[in-house]
Amino acid sequence: MLRTAFEFLSGELNAYMKRKDATNFGNEDIVLISSLVNPDGTFSVSTDGPEFSKVILTLVNLEEDRIADAQSSYQKVGDRIQVINPPLNINAYVLFSVFANNYSTALRLLSYVLAFFQGNQVFDTVKFPHMNNKVDDDKPWQKIGRLIVTIHPTTFEQQNNLWAALGAKYMPNVIYKIRTMSFVDHEPKMDAPPITEITISDN
Repeated sequence: MLRTAFEFLSGELNAYMKRKDATNFGNEDIVLISSLVNPDGTFSVSTDGPEFSKVILTLVNLEEDRIADAQSSYQKVGDRIQVINPPLNINAYVLFSVFANNYSTALRLLSYVLAFFQGNQVFDTVKFPHMNNKVDDDKPWQKIGRLIVTIHPTTFEQQNNLWAALGAKYMPNVIYKIRTMSFVDHEPKMDAPPITEITISDN
């Protein structure tokens, strides 16, 4: 599900940039999903080319969204009722960092990211029916239904700690909070036939 959400958002952001600036970004995907640093400490994104520029999406934190009390859930399969664990609702914090050989270009790309999410804060299958096009029908747990994206402000100290933890040099960036993704394991914990009649005893 995380992969589905990230690939969808990166695809929409790529399409937005190509529409807004076809001259500079119309022939290639600028947005990619990647860590910033390899385990050996090297920059994880290839920087070949004199006019290299990329917007890099990196997951930096996950938190549980306790929007409801944990209760058992039910699903019907054929003529049987199955009990499954309640969904795990997750908020994801995503770092959008911009690397460009030209600093002015980096600032322009960051402005496009801000403008895109200013105009698109809610993503659902009504407005974006292709959200789950890359997900096989037999893998419903990988599908997303609705994403709400809001900017997540950070202090200078938090920024310093984050980039130190990432092991990368600071780049123009913004962090967005993406909520809520519900993870559901459809493997049943209990299986029983449905109740078809009720008998009341006078005793």
